[in-house]
Amino acid sequence: MASLRYKIGFSYFIIVLVGLITSAFAVYSFSRLKNTFELMLSQNYENIFAAQNMFKALERQENAQLSMLVSDIDLAYVQFQTNRVGFLGWLEKAKRQEQREPVKTTLERITKNYNRYISLTDSLYKVLQQRGRGKVAAELKFNIIKQIADTLKEDCFRYLEHNQDAATLTQEKMNKISSDSTLTVITISLISVLLSFFLSASFIRTILKPAEKLTRSVRNISRGQLNQKIDINTDDEIGVLSREFNKMTERLRAYEQTNIHKLMVEKKKSETIVESIADPVIVTDEEGKIILMNEAAIKVFDLRTKDWQGKTLEEVIDDKSMLEFLQPEAIARFEKEHRDLVFEVKKSNGQLYFRPRQTKILDENGNQQGIITLLQDVTRFKNLDIMKSEFIATVSHELRTPLTSLTMGIDILSQEVVGTLNKKQKELLTTIKDDSERLRKLVKELLNLSRLESGKYEMKKEYTDIRNIVADAIKPMRLPFEEKQISLEIDVQEGLPAIFVDSHQLVWVLSNLLNNALRHTDPGGRVHLEVARTNNEILLKVSDTGHGISSEHLEVIFEKFVQIKNSTETTPGSVGLGLAIAREVVEAHGGRIWVESQVGVGSTFYFTIPIEQK
Repeated sequence: MASLRYKIGFSYFIIVLVGLITSAFAVYSFSRLKNTFELMLSQNYENIFAAQNMFKALERQENAQLSMLVSDIDLAYVQFQTNRVGFLGWLEKAKRQEQREPVKTTLERITKNYNRYISLTDSLYKVLQQRGRGKVAAELKFNIIKQIADTLKEDCFRYLEHNQDAATLTQEKMNKISSDSTLTVITISLISVLLSFFLSASFIRTILKPAEKLTRSVRNISRGQLNQKIDINTDDEIGVLSREFNKMTERLRAYEQTNIHKLMVEKKKSETIVESIADPVIVTDEEGKIILMNEAAIKVFDLRTKDWQGKTLEEVIDDKSMLEFLQPEAIARFEKEHRDLVFEVKKSNGQLYFRPRQTKILDENGNQQGIITLLQDVTRFKNLDIMKSEFIATVSHELRTPLTSLTMGIDILSQEVVGTLNKKQKELLTTIKDDSERLRKLVKELLNLSRLESGKYEMKKEYTDIRNIVADAIKPMRLPFEEKQISLEIDVQEGLPAIFVDSHQLVWVLSNLLNNALRHTDPGGRVHLEVARTNNEILLKVSDTGHGISSEHLEVIFEKFVQIKNSTETTPGSVGLGLAIAREVVEAHGGRIWVESQVGVGSTFYFTIPIEQK
């Protein structure tokens, strides 16, 4: 069996071998070109340099001869002999180089004429040593020696021209060798590229195409098309892999046929469970598309005539307020914002109220695969709450008239209009009056709460400076704080904008929170009121160092008639409506109210008011 390793290795071996041969030939060609160039350049350069130096030596010897005629004969003769040695040295170097026939003839003529030039110069020296022979010496120099010197110069110049011509020929030869080498390397490179292309095509045909075919088949199998069969009849690893894959798909088909019935049973079971739930249930996938919805949900959202399968909630539900509650992570966000998780659905036969609950569907790795949204029907409890509020409002309203008469009667008796009272009678009337005031306060709070809950209370909103609200709230509280020896600290941020609110109601909310902090803080404690801007809201925070509230009570203190008292507390508190009313007022302004507390450390109440209200 010819394995993939053998095929790939052989292909790469051929490509590498071709590359090595091409590289070796290129190195050989350019090395030959380099050696030839260095050899020719060395010879021509030395010959040219020798010709130039012989010419210079002749010039200096002629100068020495002139010096012999006009100055010190012996010193000039020594200079002549020194340049003679240099001339003969360069002449000898030129003779040692390989020369062509014309160049050899020129060198021989230079040698012969130079020997004669030396002999005549020696004769000139001897003549100058004799007195009265200066005229004869000058004629010898200018008539005979100068002619031979000119001939030598011409021969040296001719020798220089021969070498320059040789350099030109060398350059032409080098150009030819370079062109031949370049053409040869390009030819071999093209052959290598064509061979590599052929090998690559062969590699693709024998290896990559079967691999691509295998990949396409595997992709179809991954999509659930288990009837795929891979037809690759090669004797390498891909062929073995294709045959094993065919066996695997056969086993998968058998496994699928075996378990499809069980899967359908489980699917039907899940759908039956969902359908049996009385409350609406919506199941969405990780992309927010609806997978399953029971009959109760279809009925609530009027989706009988709509094709909701595989669509998002935004595509099938038109009510934006409902969608806000049904979005993923909506419940966590609302709880963080301390918002009520009940939304209303209007129907022809009345109104329905639902509290959403969401559960994530996680796989074995903890990744979210979907969300189950259960809409808990709280219509019955909401209606009971409405009936209770209406009943309380009615009773409170009916109690106002007799309470007014009772208060007036107590005042008349207390003022002794109808007769004198003894001490015990006055004490009894005082107690009755305190209880009637508490009852009157309860009736007033009940009426205010019922108006707020029903929406019948008309907010008297106007643009108000938050500092004025704070001032109105703390003005009646300063004396009680001083009497109980509790420090009241006020911290209002500078530059806060005016807000469009019912200032009377907000003063009441702030006063209620300060009063609660006062009642639950021991003497020597501290209450801190802080007002600041956060994004597009005004945040008001009332902190105390009081008794604190246990964690199990934090969720219920804003409900009606809820009172949290210490076991040692003896001072009568409220009836548990203050925080409920405060929540209604704050939410009516579009804000939020919540509390953070720790037993034995203290509590902090927060509420926000939007700067720009719709």
